[in-house]
Formats: sequence, C-alpha cells, structure tokens
Amino acid sequence: MNRKKKILSAVIPVLCAVLVLSGLAIYGRVAPQKEATSAPPSASAAPEVSSTDPAEQDATVSLIAVGDNLIHNTLIDSGRQSDGSYNFDALYADFKQYIEPADIAVINQETILGGSAFDYSGYPLFNSPWEIGEAAINAGFDVFTCATNHSLDMGTEGIEQEIAFFDEHPEVVHVGTNASQQAYDTVTYYEKNGIVFALLNYTYGTNGIPLPDDKPWVVNMMDKDKIRKDVEAAKEKADVIIAFPHWGTENSMSVSDYQREYAQLFCSLGVDIVIGTHPHVLEPVEWVTDEESGNRTLVYYSIGNFISHQTNRNQLLGGMAEITIARKNGEISITSAQLCPTVCHYYREDGTYHFAVYKLSEYTDELAGAHVVDDLSVAYFTELAGSTISDEFLDIS
Repeated sequence: MNRKKKILSAVIPVLCAVLVLSGLAIYGRVAPQKEATSAPPSASAAPEVSSTDPAEQDATVSLIAVGDNLIHNTLIDSGRQSDGSYNFDALYADFKQYIEPADIAVINQETILGGSAFDYSGYPLFNSPWEIGEAAINAGFDVFTCATNHSLDMGTEGIEQEIAFFDEHPEVVHVGTNASQQAYDTVTYYEKNGIVFALLNYTYGTNGIPLPDDKPWVVNMMDKDKIRKDVEAAKEKADVIIAFPHWGTENSMSVSDYQREYAQLFCSLGVDIVIGTHPHVLEPVEWVTDEESGNRTLVYYSIGNFISHQTNRNQLLGGMAEITIARKNGEISITSAQLCPTVCHYYREDGTYHFAVYKLSEYTDELAGAHVVDDLSVAYFTELAGSTISDEFLDIS
C-alpha cells in the first residue's frame, strides 16, 4: 500500500506559533525537552505503524534545518580544555534555545567526524573531533546529513570512524554515508507524532577523491538512478519525503542550472521538500512545480553556513529553515515555511578565537563591531538577506 499522502502546498504566509502535539514518536525525542524515548530505527527497517493507525490522527511536526557545521582549525582550538580534552558546547550555546524545541532538528555535518583515529585538521582535508558531534547532540540536533564534498577527506576509514561515533549515539540519525551495500540500498525513516519522514542525502562529489572500487556505496552521490530508486521506495512508507542535496556553486548566491535540473527531478518524482547545502552562502527559497504531475516541491537551494571560520562577509550569513508539517483529516500539508537568517559570529581574545551563532534579529551592531571580519553591520546582513530571500519566506523576527 502506498502510504504517501499528497502534500498540500498551501503555505500560511504569516508564521503563527505552533502548538506541537506531544505524543510519543516511535523514536527520537519529545518536545520540548526532547528526551530520548527509545533508540531510532536502523536504516534497515521502516517504522512500524501502531494499531491505532496514527495516519488517521491529526498531528503537527515542527522541523528546523541549519547549514554547514564547517569545523576549521580555529574552531577545534576553541574547544581545547586546560587538561587537553575537548568540549564544544559553547559553539551552540546561544542557539540551543531554538534547536531544542523543534520536533526534528537537522544539521549538515560538513566535515568528517573521524575523531582521534586521525590528527585533527581543518582545510583542505578536514577531520573533526567526536566532541563536535557530541556538542551538536547536546544542543538538540536529531539528524545529521553527512554526504558532502569532504566525506572522503580521511578516506573510507574516516567514514567508518564517523559511523562508529553515530553507533554510540542511537538517539540521533545520520544519513548520506554508509557502512555497507545494504545501508546504501535502504532508505532512512524518521517518525514523529505519527508522521513518517523519509530522509535522503546526496553529494555532487568528493573533491576529486574517487569512491573506492571495493566500496562504491560508501557515500551517496547525486546519481539520478539512485535518486529515482530511493524516492520510489520512500513513497511506500513515508508521508513526507525530504531530500538534502549537497550541490551548487561555492560562494555563489545564484541558483545554478545543475541545481535547477535536480530540483525539477526531485519535484517530478514527488519529493516534498528539498533543503540544499554546499555554496556556503544563502540562496533563494521557492516552490517548484512539475507541469505534468502538478506536484509542488518546497526548495531551499542553500541555507549557507551554520558555523565556520570562513571570512567573506556573505559567508557569515546563514539560514535556518523553519517548516511546519501537519496532518488534518488524513491530509498532509506544509502549513508554514520560512527561513530565519543567522549570523556566524567570532572574535579573538587572549590569542584564542571564540565562536557563536545568533539569529539576525538578535544580532547587534555592537557585536558586529567586535567581529574579526571588518565592515559588518546589522543593516548589511538585513539587506543581504532581503535581496536573497523573498518576503514570502523571510523571517526576521
């Protein structure tokens, strides 16, 4: 039986406060504390449907997604403690209040979590401490997208170490990299408040590092045949299909032909939401329509960086996708879809860099004046956000 309902594309233009139903999910966390109720299902199995048939019950799910968790050397150094250990909770402390209340919180893990199996490193071949992942989990993130152009920076061993990290944290889900052919061939599902989400993640490439001949399944690539296969499988079990493509042109705030081609493909196949990363800057949000089927897909072409030590002014402006999905009388709809601009802030004190992320609405000119990067202001970020994101989706509140 095809479980997927048609997504209704009526979006409320003014974001309202959403009262989130607090029923137990099959896995994941319960808002607002988001305490783990049980381990998430493995990628090898779809969530079971309870005998009460939650597909017929009214429900609401709030989803947020942020961009690149891009861990340069200075960010690694910022977490070093006096005893030589690492703790990165401070990176996400100011933003935790917006992550924890969401039913589903997604972050793009741009750099490989290879941990202490390798020397820690930044650009160009990244390797991040496991403590980065632990801090992101502590902040409230539930889903990590891991298919990026840096997935193979530490070879297949790096991916194996990253998967070992996630194996130690069954309270969260990761997608995009795989431990086996079986994992590669299996769609990952996440159920919250009785609504089942299929989570798909692909990257355009791996910076010229080839996939190993004996493990071509280790990273999900932007392969049209695979995408078609995954979406068709997802339709059988999911109410909502979300694709997280790592695509586009770095440092370009314009949508490329490649992105438009794949956005149209996702739309024609019936994907409901697309949330893109890789350009390190914001790009537009829009509805894409398939003329033949009439399907409409909500597309965030790029939500930019979440936290990094990149230095171009426009790379400091990221975005948090804010989406509410509801079931009412058996029909699934996206009842609100916005983008909240964010600012990656860093300053230097006593020879050490300090990092934080703020909502643009809470950023100040005083903070901008203390930023390491010159010529920043609230007005600059506001104008940049407004020139990139249409009023229909922009949330500066």
